[in-house]
Amino acid sequence: MDNLVFEESINTEVSSSEFVDKQWLYVNDNNNSSYSSQIVLDTTPLANSGGYIGWMESFLAIPLVLQVESAALASGTAPNLDWFLGMKNGYWNILHSLTCEFNNGNIIQQVPFLNVFCSFKALTSWCDADVVNWGAVCGFCPDSSRSWLYNNVAPAAANQMSSGGSGVCNNRVCPYVDITSFVDITTTAPVFTGTGPTDTSTDVAYTPAGTISAPASTSAQFNMNGATCCFKSVNDFRCWSNEGLKKRMEYLNFGTLLNTGAVVGDTTNNQSALLGSTQQFAQSFQSYIQRGAGYRAVVFDSVVRLKDIADFFSKCPLLKGSTMRLYLNTNQVYFEGALLAPVVSSAGQTSAAQMGLTSPPIILGGGGTNPVMVASNDIGQGASPLDPALTALGDPVAYKVGLSIVRTQFSQLATTISAPITSCRLYAPCYTMSPIAEQRYLSLTPTKKVLYNDIFQYSFNGIGAGQTFNLLVSNGIPNIRSVLVVPLLAQAQNGVAGTITGATTNATTTTSNTLLSPFSTAGGTPDPISITNFNIQISGKNLFINNQQYNFETFVEQLVSSNQLNGSLTTSLGSGQISYEDFQSLYRYYYGNVSRSIPSEDGVAKAVQLLGVNNSVQDIGLMVFVEFEREITIDVRTGARVM
Repeated sequence: MDNLVFEESINTEVSSSEFVDKQWLYVNDNNNSSYSSQIVLDTTPLANSGGYIGWMESFLAIPLVLQVESAALASGTAPNLDWFLGMKNGYWNILHSLTCEFNNGNIIQQVPFLNVFCSFKALTSWCDADVVNWGAVCGFCPDSSRSWLYNNVAPAAANQMSSGGSGVCNNRVCPYVDITSFVDITTTAPVFTGTGPTDTSTDVAYTPAGTISAPASTSAQFNMNGATCCFKSVNDFRCWSNEGLKKRMEYLNFGTLLNTGAVVGDTTNNQSALLGSTQQFAQSFQSYIQRGAGYRAVVFDSVVRLKDIADFFSKCPLLKGSTMRLYLNTNQVYFEGALLAPVVSSAGQTSAAQMGLTSPPIILGGGGTNPVMVASNDIGQGASPLDPALTALGDPVAYKVGLSIVRTQFSQLATTISAPITSCRLYAPCYTMSPIAEQRYLSLTPTKKVLYNDIFQYSFNGIGAGQTFNLLVSNGIPNIRSVLVVPLLAQAQNGVAGTITGATTNATTTTSNTLLSPFSTAGGTPDPISITNFNIQISGKNLFINNQQYNFETFVEQLVSSNQLNGSLTTSLGSGQISYEDFQSLYRYYYGNVSRSIPSEDGVAKAVQLLGVNNSVQDIGLMVFVEFEREITIDVRTGARVM
């Protein structure tokens, strides 16, 4: 410290810059307001600007409309439903794949499920400051790892977990609900059989604090203070909430607009008194909720940095005259669901709420991930305002959800909502160098060899519970740098279809894989699947001298240093968002660094094989990403590719 103080005191401050100007430019997409397929972006206008383009800083701005329609939303005022809809972690989940052409030559190949790989890169490289600075604009806040549950029963067998949906669910946005009594659910409709505990593992009844003055029964096992959560059991999922999902909803909930354009002041702390009653939110494109009879819509801007979805852009130097063409396949989605509110008896006993999909998600734009999440239907959760009645058995409430680019893209939705910006944009800074700096730049690096990583993707399904696997990923890939394995639950094990039974009508539910599920965080996370005895073989040689058997081996030896600053070796200077607790609870990525090799092996195609054991009691699949190095040489003055 003393040395630093002294050096700063004697240091002569020199204020200088190699640049005389920096301007942000943008180009609109070539879609002409049609987003049923790819987004196409041509950077020719940027190439003609006459300056040096900083591709490392470039980003995509994609206007999004996220809306829900339901007969329960007959009024434009209530319920507000502000905490029902959210996004999976990272706005790159809107994208399924990317192809990039540089001066008519391919530099980034089309790979499906690019969003899954991007999530891993962000989770292992972003530091806390990155989350603060970029989280809100990029839709990034990691999901809580301890708040997920696995609901593998049909709606007809409703239990305390059925409020989250089917299969793997991590969509609770409230930290707890008071639990005051227990109840059996013995038929498709709630039937109350007693006042005491019956089956505390599955059949838990609850009431909101202050609603029932004299509950029939109180269990010490789930004793909770009405104001604070003073008892937190790892076995009681009601004590846990997905703080990441809640935060990402907060990113979107700035103001509420009625269909008349008026701002609803009571949901914005009377901010309308300052902001006015017109669409100031829309004019500045600050995220807002638009409410009308039969619908609610969240209209927001999503930013995706190019360096977060392709390594080339993080390595690309300042270029003049370079022309690129980007093709983006998207994950616009439409799905239908239904929910049934819990019922509170006169004795204060509460049945389980129910929620499920009534149609498989439809992906528009060639994708394979549902980037939307819906909140749980439990009491006090984000979906509960759709059916607030708690005193009598009602009927299932149907809802439709759509995520669209620029404006509503699905004919199944009755109301068309438009974003303030009518196209997708690619933004990039344009630098003007001083003459001396430019001369120096061109003399030192007239041509630049860019080494960057591209990826292959492979999927394997049908790995049974407890099954040993030996999978050939590829017969030959040159310049391999890493192998990432993302375990995902098999679709057949992600919940059970059934019937949500109401007083007069029913709702038939279906299932989906976790990537398509709006109840799961998959896409932004893996599924919580354990793999043991794990190894990666490169051309028949084990990457790890001993198979990775235990959690601490997998985490400490590979994952914690995968993309982190200084490999997490420097105390007080690091990055990454996955702790050991997170890894053991949810973030079970399996990674191998394959970059260490002798120079003579560069360019040699090598086979990749995976070994391991499915250490779960359900069937799974594996999504594998192989990162490999490519190179391109560029004339920095003209942007031409040098062959």
